[in-house]
Amino acid sequence: MKKISRLLLIFNFQFLIFNCSAQSLSPSVLPGAGGYFSAANGSLSWTLGETVTSTFSSATNKLTQGFQQPEVQVRVGTLAANACPGSNLSIPFIASGIISPANVFTAQLSNASGNFSSPVAIGTLIGNTSGTINAIIPAVTFPGNGYRIRVIGSLPSFIGPDNGANIVIANTCSITLNLSLLLQGYCNGVGVMQPVLINQGIGNDNTVVDTIKVELHDATSPNIVVAENLVLLHTNGSATCSFPVSSGNYYIVVKHRNTVETWSTNPVSIIASTNYDFRTSSSKAYGNNMVEVNAGVWALFSGDINQDENVDLLDASLLESDINTFQFGYLSTDLNGDGNVDLLDSPVLETNINSFVYANHP
Repeated sequence: MKKISRLLLIFNFQFLIFNCSAQSLSPSVLPGAGGYFSAANGSLSWTLGETVTSTFSSATNKLTQGFQQPEVQVRVGTLAANACPGSNLSIPFIASGIISPANVFTAQLSNASGNFSSPVAIGTLIGNTSGTINAIIPAVTFPGNGYRIRVIGSLPSFIGPDNGANIVIANTCSITLNLSLLLQGYCNGVGVMQPVLINQGIGNDNTVVDTIKVELHDATSPNIVVAENLVLLHTNGSATCSFPVSSGNYYIVVKHRNTVETWSTNPVSIIASTNYDFRTSSSKAYGNNMVEVNAGVWALFSGDINQDENVDLLDASLLESDINTFQFGYLSTDLNGDGNVDLLDSPVLETNINSFVYANHP
């Protein structure tokens, strides 16, 4: 009888080793003594465990006892106080504890009263560490001034507290940015630019230079594009952009087909209608990354033909090829905007290659 009992005990023990995973067990401990304290900004737990702890493991699994396991927690960081239906929202969060790498963090939006009885998922992120969830406020969200956001996890399942402050979601949102800027290669030397589109056989408006893309980037996570707009740049350097987002602080980013990507020095406070003039000082661009084309007049660097954020020999090969084949028309290699790709386009490119010009941004 004693032999049979021992065999059963060994079998049960092996079953535990090979069928239990530490990651799937809820964090727990059998304490000799301990306690837990919680306040608004955090919690503290302590445990006196067993004096002797046995650990059993196989190649892929481990079974332990007696250790204090860290509590799984997730806390939402500071969020924008205003948002719009259909707009992007960056949600930073801090996570701690034993969390699976396959865990899915989900950002949830409450109702207008801050209640999560029927939460709306607005963004996800796979991982087990702190990060930022790129979320979108649903376009059908009703206006209200009591919205809250929280983050939950899947492996293990846990729910974090809300962000702790009300978020106002307006009915509609719109801001206008009035930009002033110059593109180096298109300047005629007196602070204005050529009507490049007409020169290249596009349209008949002699006040238009070209189309540029203007982006608004998140102030906290600059890699996140909050909104973008394709607008016409005029010969006097003006461009008017409208964005369906709420007032706030944003980096301004300007992109053009043969120009070095250029950012505002810092996030700019943009309200209903805001002006920003790159021309007045090199300090208006991140890293002072502009060129003086006239006394006290600054422009964005030209020459990034292949749009890899550098002005280098790769751009020179594209220009040389179009020069040798007598190209003309709507081409990025026409750096001076006269409608032809020829030796007149070379000086600005060679100067910027020799000056090691490249994009500079956060």
